[in-house]
Amino acid sequence: MHPKKILCTLCLGCTLSILTGCWDRVEINQRGFVVGVAIDKPERDNSKNIYKGTYQMIVPGGLKQSSGSTTGQSNNMNPHAGQAYFNIATTENSMPAIASRISGRTSRTPYFEHLRMIIISSDVAKNKSNLPDVLDFFLRNSQMRRGVQILIADGKASDILGIFPNNESTPIDYISSIAKNNQKTNYMLPESRIGDVHEFLIKHESFVLQTIKKEDGGVTLNGSALFDGTSKQLLGFLTGEETQGLNFITKRVKGGILESNINDQIVGFKVERSNRKFYVQQTSPGHMKFTIKITAEGTLDKSITNIDPSDGKTVEALEQSLEDKLTSTTNKTIKKLQHSYKKDALGLGPYLFQDHNKMWKPLAENWETGENLFTQAQVDVQVKVIIRRIGNIFESTKE
Repeated sequence: MHPKKILCTLCLGCTLSILTGCWDRVEINQRGFVVGVAIDKPERDNSKNIYKGTYQMIVPGGLKQSSGSTTGQSNNMNPHAGQAYFNIATTENSMPAIASRISGRTSRTPYFEHLRMIIISSDVAKNKSNLPDVLDFFLRNSQMRRGVQILIADGKASDILGIFPNNESTPIDYISSIAKNNQKTNYMLPESRIGDVHEFLIKHESFVLQTIKKEDGGVTLNGSALFDGTSKQLLGFLTGEETQGLNFITKRVKGGILESNINDQIVGFKVERSNRKFYVQQTSPGHMKFTIKITAEGTLDKSITNIDPSDGKTVEALEQSLEDKLTSTTNKTIKKLQHSYKKDALGLGPYLFQDHNKMWKPLAENWETGENLFTQAQVDVQVKVIIRRIGNIFESTKE
């Protein structure tokens, strides 16, 4: 045989020997697509490292159902017949163990590449370091995406996965649609992604996450959950109004309604644009004075009896009323964070770190711990509301 042919044959043989092919291939009809995960503490078990995991898995045949009214139907022969999903739960010591245990209970191996949401109960989140312990499995999983949404349940997380999905195929679709409505309401946070939470955990910054609660057969995403940046544990919840104030301070407002009272009547102001700027002055080595300037622009969204919004002085009075209300709301949020929880979810520490690093370095170790300089800082809020338009009509009734 010609030497070149021999060499070519040897090269091909070596190439074939190192090609592994699709050795780990799993056919699509053998995959169990997990779209939602709920993490709870088992009932009557106070152990820190015991978790109850509930997976919401897709039934591909059920997705063909075009009507949302048929997703909850079943029969005695097959309880999942006609459904687009089913929930399966087990209890174990860790997230990998839960995934392994569930793999032994379902005909399709759990597959997380299409995971959209992780819901963690408040009972789990309030224990020290439980949040990073739970999320570690999902962060390390090669199938995972950084855009997976994280929610904190005010109550049992598994109950959230059991709701009836109005107008949607699955509860996860239903909840995901609600979570995107922050352009219509500023009483809830924007979506909390697992990638963002990972950054908070690494930076040791206090942070807030979206809160979800089962209510009247559905769910509500009103308010937020506050976490300590050091212990990573849930400290408590902010109300919808307090979350509204926090959203304006942290530049998270995408829209929504701001209401105030003038002449015993409710004024509705639709926010179209909002901005915020921080200013700081160091009055002494351990004392900081912050000024937060907030600007909100938008449209008058509600006609008011016996008030002519086309009059310049009336517009000024309306703007002043809205400014007073927003100032009161933001001050309420600041007071709760400074004196009740003593945690800087306002972003003042990160602002100093990024924009005034020399000023920040001597304060860093005592900002939220030690002397807790955050609680001693003076924080003043200045609000400017601009009514750009007064709507299509001046009044809806005429005496």
